[in-house]
Order: sequence, then structure tokens, then C-alpha cells
Amino acid sequence: SDLRPLNDNLECEQSHSFPVVDGVPILLREDVPPTHPAIQKTLSEVRENRVDSLRLPQSADGIDPVVQVVVSATCGRLYAPLVNSLERYPIPRSRLPDGKGKTLLDVGCNWGRWTFSAARQGYRAIGIDPDLGPILAAKRIANQLGIEAHFVVGDARWLPFKTDRFDSVFSYSVIQHFSKDDARSAISSAGRVLKDGGTATIQMPNTYGIRNIAHQATHRRPESFDVRYWTPAELQQTFAQLIGPTQLSVDGFFGLGIQPDDVDMLPLRFQLVVRSSEALRWAASRFPPLRLAADSLYATSEKISGPER
Repeated sequence: SDLRPLNDNLECEQSHSFPVVDGVPILLREDVPPTHPAIQKTLSEVRENRVDSLRLPQSADGIDPVVQVVVSATCGRLYAPLVNSLERYPIPRSRLPDGKGKTLLDVGCNWGRWTFSAARQGYRAIGIDPDLGPILAAKRIANQLGIEAHFVVGDARWLPFKTDRFDSVFSYSVIQHFSKDDARSAISSAGRVLKDGGTATIQMPNTYGIRNIAHQATHRRPESFDVRYWTPAELQQTFAQLIGPTQLSVDGFFGLGIQPDDVDMLPLRFQLVVRSSEALRWAASRFPPLRLAADSLYATSEKISGPER
């Protein structure tokens, strides 16, 4: 339902009240189990008025201090050597088509990496994440880089937007961490907020990936926010059922989060990993069965309502 301003909050038609911090609506639910400790952390920070510690000044080196700390957690293990030593923001170009003014929701945006990428590609982008600290960082970075983007604190399973709101939903390295039930809730929610004919592009891990097989052999029981692996058939069926016709494409080999646009930032040994991944991705585009060995896949689904679906 519609939200209306009330003092420093937003209120819905059922009189539920949601706080607003520095222009960011906090649209989390307190009546459901969290997917991540960040949800409870954000709710506590707001409830106890402890948000001042999240309002950080700009770093002297020009890179937001939050990004310096979380770059490996948000971008992948290849970025571990860059913690506290970033010289530029790792904002790669996505594989989405140019936006041409279309609306896009980046689910699990953290400090806004893919939100900024989408905005630079011509989308009217909104990022959503349950962690208030990185969202405030995203606002600082948007202002610093002169990028127009908006941010909301919320839960991927219950996206706080009206039905048929977005032309595109994008998510990278987020839903892969959810339990299968929570992942299905998030995928269904993404489908709900898409317009008819809209497209969801969501990165997911492949059970049969080269590196993923080795990881599964040593991590039998996933804990907390560990990666949960999906077979290609499982992805195809789930996304088709919850959103619409789905195609799988290769994101990368030898790991999750590998981005060729960031190759110059990485140590030489990791540059070789990225270049090898790109070579195999090119090969998979010519020989589709090879994608079954990719570690990271994109599920791209078109929302079709009614009898056609």
C-alpha cells in the first residue's frame, strides 16, 4: 500500500510505522526470522539511536572506508589482497543491455557496486540491502561520483515495492547465500515487483562448477551465510516456475565474483584466474555444454503473466 510521511517516519495504510534515517527508509520486518545478522543489527541501531557511528567522513584517499574494509566480502576472495588498499572503486560494467531510462532494482546492493554500474548504463537504479551502514556508504559514494541512484533498507524476501514496479531486477552474490526456501521467497518477490515483460538477472552458483565441487567436498554443512549450490536443472525449473521463461548463461569459472573489468586491480596470480575464466566463458558461448562446468551462472527470466506463462 502507499506510504505517507509522518514525523520522521513513513506510515502505511495499516498504520505500520517505518523509520527514515538520512533519507533512507528502513523497511525491514521484525516479525520474521532474519536471513543475515545485518537485519537485527540494523533494527537495533535504529531502535537504540546508534546510527551516528555509521555516518563516516570521506577517506583521505578518496575511497570510502566501508568499501576498503568490505571489498573482499562483497566482491569475492580474489579481492582479499585489496582490503584497505583500494585505489579505485571496483565497479565493473554488468552484462545487462543498456537501460535507456528503464527502472532497475539491485537486490542485496551493499555499498552499491552494481547499482552504480546499472546507473552508468542508463538505468534509473534503486539499491536495497538490509545493512544500514553500507547503504549510507552507498549514498556517500553516489554523491562523490555524481551518480544518481536511490537506496532503501529492506529484505529480499519481502521487497517493499508495489507489484509490477520495475523493468529489471538484478542481484549478484546474494541469493546464493540463502537457504533454498528463503531463496525461493526472494526469487518470487523479484518476480512480483517486475512489470510484465520485465527481466530478472540473478547470479547463482552451479553445483557442478569446477571449483564449487572442491568446495562442497570440504564444506558438507553450510552455516549462516555460506553459499548454497544449485544444479542447472534446479535453477531452470525454480526461476521458470516463480518468474517465467528462463535462460542460463555463464558468469565465470574457477570461483564466484570473477570480473574481467577489475583484472588490473588484482595480483598477477589472480589475473591469470580471471583471464582463464574469460577464455572458458568465450568457449562456452561456442560450445554450450561447457557451461555445465561453470562455477557461476546467471539465471535470466522474463516475467510473463496469464495463460502464456
